[in-house]
Amino acid sequence: MDNLIATEQSPEIEAKIAKETARITLRHKISNRVADEGSLLGCTSDISHLLLAELSAFVNKLSQAQSLAEMRASTNSLKSAIGDIESKIASEEVVFPYQVKGKLASIEEALDRATEVSTLLK
Repeated sequence: MDNLIATEQSPEIEAKIAKETARITLRHKISNRVADEGSLLGCTSDISHLLLAELSAFVNKLSQAQSLAEMRASTNSLKSAIGDIESKIASEEVVFPYQVKGKLASIEEALDRATEVSTLLK
């Protein structure tokens, strides 16, 4: 029976537990209020595919451009697809999670995750 009684943890452990609890709570709010994991993954996949297709078209047109005018023209499709996002960010009509988390923190998180996945793939 004594094993069922919680023991006091160090302040560092308590802080880690509190941080993890807050993270889990926030993820539940996102899932319940914004989108479940499948919807978020689908949206991310859609945008990744869109950007890949637009980037491919841009690179192909840019590589064939013979003049500055042709180089500018090569951006038309990409600009049409995503060009207005910059102004929406500037006006704070759109705020991306990386802006809230911070660019460096988001990059570090992505790099850490990529490295861990790559380690498992080896």
